[in-house]
Amino acid sequence: MNESVEKFVRATYRTSLSRLRPVVNFANRLKTKQGQSWGPRTISDCQLIFVISGQAEVTIGPQTYRISSGECVFYGADSPHWIRSSASDPVTFSSIHFSWERESLTPLIPLPEIQDCQEHELSREPASYIVLHGDGDERMVPHHCMLPELEPLFLSIVAEYRGESYGYETSMQSLLTQLLVRMLRDPRAGRAASAHLAHKIEPALHALRTEPDVYWTTERLAALCGYHPTYFAALFRELTGEKPKHYIVLERIKRAKQLLLEDSTIEQTAHKLGYTSVHYFCRNFKEATGLTPTEFKRQMKVL
Repeated sequence: MNESVEKFVRATYRTSLSRLRPVVNFANRLKTKQGQSWGPRTISDCQLIFVISGQAEVTIGPQTYRISSGECVFYGADSPHWIRSSASDPVTFSSIHFSWERESLTPLIPLPEIQDCQEHELSREPASYIVLHGDGDERMVPHHCMLPELEPLFLSIVAEYRGESYGYETSMQSLLTQLLVRMLRDPRAGRAASAHLAHKIEPALHALRTEPDVYWTTERLAALCGYHPTYFAALFRELTGEKPKHYIVLERIKRAKQLLLEDSTIEQTAHKLGYTSVHYFCRNFKEATGLTPTEFKRQMKVL
């Protein structure tokens, strides 16, 4: 391992931001089957998973995350984990295997180094990856975050990996570095809501997921949960890292992506989601994904 990375007893890796040199080993977009599972297992490199649609449970050490569109999980070498796609809403995700730091940029297929492990080993804490920047500013790559804006970077890395065009290895390293920096700088990174809070606002979350075309207000959502709007808004932001109004937009865009993948036109998609203005829908879509609906449809056809 390079001298810029130190490994300690508790599987903690440190490197300075200026020396961060991640190397992509494998990148893919996968639509899973109902209940499909990977693990319990360990890998020899690192892995990032970004949910495009559907739902999954990912156990990383002793912590289990229930993830859906716009959420991302990360774990490193020799960190016991278990991925389980939903039986009712199978997950579609982008996955990136990468070495934290390596001199050669040539991808190394991770499959030979993936090892099954025992379920009881999930009690072991996962490895931590810490990046140092400036005067004592240390930040750990979060094991879980909600960052929908990462999707274009994931899709670009997958496209580079599949295309193998001139300089693709260097391009993937640059894109992956950008991705990791965004995870490190975002104040929402690593936010994990307690089951207690999730239970309190579950009626509102269910309504937003199942009826994204309805004109939901904070007051209506608060009433579903039996709370005062101000108290509800505080609980909601604690759970999701988003204000209710922004979360509503993200849920609509999640459904929009599914409709666009099913070959609905932009106008049809906007109408089905209750938008009275196609221009406003397109603006919401780009703010949430970094792509216009047209760019999204074109890129998904390429992938």
